[in-house]
Amino acid sequence: MTPLVFKVPATASSARSLGAHRHDMDARRRKLWEVGGNLQCSIVGTCLSHDDLLAIARSSGVSLVPGAAAYDVHAHFVQQAGTASPLARAMQKLLEGRYARVVRKVSATSGEADLTSLWQDLNASGNIAGAYWAFLSHGHVPQSVSTRVFGDVHMLSHVLGRVTHADAAAVSSLKARVEDLEARLLRGAERSHGMAADRDRWRDRCTALERGSATQSMILPAATRYPGIRDPVVQGNDERRQRALLSARQRARRAESEVLELRDEVARLRLLIVDQHATQACPAAEKCNEVVRSDRVKRVLYLGGRSGAIDRLRAIASSVNSEFLHHDGGEEQALSRIDGLVAGCDAVFCPIDCVSHSACLRAKALCRKLSVPFVPLRSSGTTSFQRALDALA
Repeated sequence: MTPLVFKVPATASSARSLGAHRHDMDARRRKLWEVGGNLQCSIVGTCLSHDDLLAIARSSGVSLVPGAAAYDVHAHFVQQAGTASPLARAMQKLLEGRYARVVRKVSATSGEADLTSLWQDLNASGNIAGAYWAFLSHGHVPQSVSTRVFGDVHMLSHVLGRVTHADAAAVSSLKARVEDLEARLLRGAERSHGMAADRDRWRDRCTALERGSATQSMILPAATRYPGIRDPVVQGNDERRQRALLSARQRARRAESEVLELRDEVARLRLLIVDQHATQACPAAEKCNEVVRSDRVKRVLYLGGRSGAIDRLRAIASSVNSEFLHHDGGEEQALSRIDGLVAGCDAVFCPIDCVSHSACLRAKALCRKLSVPFVPLRSSGTTSFQRALDALA
């Protein structure tokens, strides 16, 4: 017997007959349960995250059976989405509120060519989840365009599978490489310590020999009578000691250089592993996990960065309804302008790899004084800004 996924409290059924809502479908929006073609599965999977489903269950008074898998939760919500159930209405409300902006865009567009172009633009910008719901829920979208939209989103699952397997293999290889480099680093460090110890012993021995040689020269008659002439035996010993000391120092320097190179390689590979993990998510899944809150960050200030990336950063902030302000960190704009910008912002982002120290320190001091979040970014790339903006929520 298949175990139950949910324990649903006994309530009066609010489901309505789907046939009563089929009239004049091309002239208005479709509800989630009114979308034909059994597309509720792809809508729920693409446009709502697992956390969204759990939140809807809690707010609707539906308790999750312990041990229920994510697939079981998804299947139960897909089943409920086919009728006008309380869970379907809650999902409808969340979809409408989250993707209202994209819904308005599709509503204002008509004609097969224009709708196809709009879908391509939204798909290219990564706004797949909102666009998918908007196109499938609008009654005026032609069947040919709806089929194109469904096909593109369906192919994402296949692409994601291939990318996930390839990334998993790459991560496994990188981990093995890191372990090998860490072992080499340890061996190199031990060898460097040994060489340093040998160098110290050679230095102490040379010092002792030099002291002994100086004492011996004081009692040698030839050295006393002829200061410019050294004993050939003493001179030969001094030359051998100098060569040995020079060789030991060269080996120690080579070992230290190798240790530094191995440390840099390990650090680079660790960062690469983190980036591999961060890029495994499907573009649609990333948008599904995105929760747009208009009240979380009204206005953000970005200090420094690369001029070619400012438009992309502004688009990221706009996607979460945040106004984006930029100051070049003092290259052309006066540093005094930072004071007024910080005072009117809800958060300040500062890429530490592409901003002047004076601008960064000035903004940080003002943020501390005004209790404004100051977020240093590891790099000036768009990914770092996206993660930091999401984390700030």
